[in-house]
Amino acid sequence: CFPLSPDHKHKTDYRYHTRGKHDQLNMIFNLLGTPPKEDIEQLEREDARRYIQCFAPRDGEGLAAKFPFAERESHDILDKMLRFNPKQREQVVNLLEHPLFGEIREPQKETTADGYITLEFEKEPDLDEDLLRQYFCQEIRKYHPDMPEM
Repeated sequence: CFPLSPDHKHKTDYRYHTRGKHDQLNMIFNLLGTPPKEDIEQLEREDARRYIQCFAPRDGEGLAAKFPFAERESHDILDKMLRFNPKQREQVVNLLEHPLFGEIREPQKETTADGYITLEFEKEPDLDEDLLRQYFCQEIRKYHPDMPEM
């Protein structure tokens, strides 16, 4: 997905990337539908807006159709989280109160971050798959120091 792409030889040709059936955003849009024009216009980066507009508009299959075996609560919470526009996503504090977490949540063990958390890879101007993998492995090693180097 943006700014990652399946083939860096076509790095600036967004239309090339939107055609692959395994492109991450195509898979998401096939499930949830493409975002409405108003949501696309809210994107800060012009190149991201151009990229999203290259995808063919569609409604999406929907969570219930894709996962008919899942409980209604699962569809409900995913629907509240998986919104293209971050302003339309449910707040974490509200999601933690969702019935789906009723039997497993232990609020007395929860902590709150002192501030906004930024992952280092979010600052990279030219992130590719190899560099993203390195960042993921670095983060995993914080919790699993015995993990071998890749």
